[in-house]
Amino acid sequence: MKKKWSADLDWQVANLTSGIYGDLNQLLNLQKFTEFPTIAQSSELVTTFSTFFAQQNYQLIEQLSDEVLQGLSYEAFIFQNHKIPTRVDNWHDLFNACVWALFSKSKQQINHQHYADISEFGLKKRTKKRDALTLFDECGIVIAYTSEADKHDLQSHLWLQSFWQNRAKWFSNIRPFVFGHAIYEMCLAPFIGLTAKAYFIKVSDTFFERSTVEQYQLLDSQLATEIAKQGTLDTNKNLSPLPVLGIPTWCEDNQQQAYYLNTDYFRPKPQRKNKTLA
Repeated sequence: MKKKWSADLDWQVANLTSGIYGDLNQLLNLQKFTEFPTIAQSSELVTTFSTFFAQQNYQLIEQLSDEVLQGLSYEAFIFQNHKIPTRVDNWHDLFNACVWALFSKSKQQINHQHYADISEFGLKKRTKKRDALTLFDECGIVIAYTSEADKHDLQSHLWLQSFWQNRAKWFSNIRPFVFGHAIYEMCLAPFIGLTAKAYFIKVSDTFFERSTVEQYQLLDSQLATEIAKQGTLDTNKNLSPLPVLGIPTWCEDNQQQAYYLNTDYFRPKPQRKNKTLA
């Protein structure tokens, strides 16, 4: 039987039991809802969790049609009104709201960067910067790490070494924080091939001793600063492929070493071809 695409799935708490949804359940208590939260409930959820979101007077509003945007682009509408159009009973938009709660400063900064780019180049010209911003916004995962060796393993596609041989390090020395709401959505109906874009942030040795809330706050502030001042999402060069279902505890099947031997999914890093001089 073919699985329903995640956007078509009805609301069931059972959909939110896998490890990737742990932070959403712990921090936002999504499992308390017996049906899709209304737009008002979602907006209250974000406002209650995020002081920054509340201070900036953001809110979610119901998007019944494109007329809600008043002729503006989605990004321009948010920038000018501090209102986030959200579709009713929609997983994609619900997870977007959740990320606004957890990464409010970074979501705002991405919106600002989009707006500035659109103002300069218009909507028709899709720049590398807007492509990178969108890619991370939809599919990004922040990897907080303490050891350069762990970062190297992931960037070098040493999947077996990182996910299996160094499995004990995950969630104690290296930890994923989902940013892309499309990743949350796709994991409702996971499939081999599901790949995110990793953005690496080095943290102190005491980072993992902090509460989960504090970890998100620290990462959010640093990420927003890097995007704004260092231009780290001006292109996609700082984004690295990450097979989501390889992350320990995020997939039941990855409890066996053999799982990571599937090179169609856990692909080795392509080798650069050396140019020969004539």
